[in-house]
Amino acid sequence: MPFYNGTLFEIDRKEMLRYAGTNPKGTDFPKEAVDRAVETALALAEPKGIWQILPYSPADGIIEGDPPLTLTGNSIRHHLAKSWSVAVLAVTVGDAIEQESDACFKAGDYVQGLLLDAAATAATEHLADQVDRYIQKEAARDGQRTVWRFSPGYGDWPVTQQGPFCRLIHAEEIGVHVTDHSMLFPRKSVSAIIGISQCTQRPSPAKCKTCWMKDCSFRS
Repeated sequence: MPFYNGTLFEIDRKEMLRYAGTNPKGTDFPKEAVDRAVETALALAEPKGIWQILPYSPADGIIEGDPPLTLTGNSIRHHLAKSWSVAVLAVTVGDAIEQESDACFKAGDYVQGLLLDAAATAATEHLADQVDRYIQKEAARDGQRTVWRFSPGYGDWPVTQQGPFCRLIHAEEIGVHVTDHSMLFPRKSVSAIIGISQCTQRPSPAKCKTCWMKDCSFRS
């Protein structure tokens, strides 16, 4: 299965500050602190990704992998209703940034700890976007389009399927594991599925509309 050795030359500061809970103008943190967090995160990040395309049966929600996986939850089944194959992926930036963030919190440097954590989250999403775009190009070669990526825990897709889903991806090959509470480790990791179909255009993302967390501060 393909590995993706991602590159991180920059971190989207706007996204980073959104994850840090800043105000819309981004004036909650000194520019010097933001720059320092970005530089540290870029130096410590170890971007890795893994993905593969597998047959999918929308009628019964089965991904024909090794082992096969039957998806549960109405939202993910509806999301993939027109897909006859899927791309499954996992990405991570490692745990070094999080360790540095924890060290900052323990040292009482809460601003830098928060900014580093937000930078790591933004970097992880950027890496997932890179793999997503690559998969879009692969699908386009066969005249196909993709639907936006969907992760365990979105909508009513149970996060408890995180374990079998990551085994399907073979996420352990890039150092990503699932805890007893169905959380990813390193924490700055993402697993996701992307539907592939013959649709004429890629549907616009509407992730927030499918999520059950109606009071989330990141909701758009």
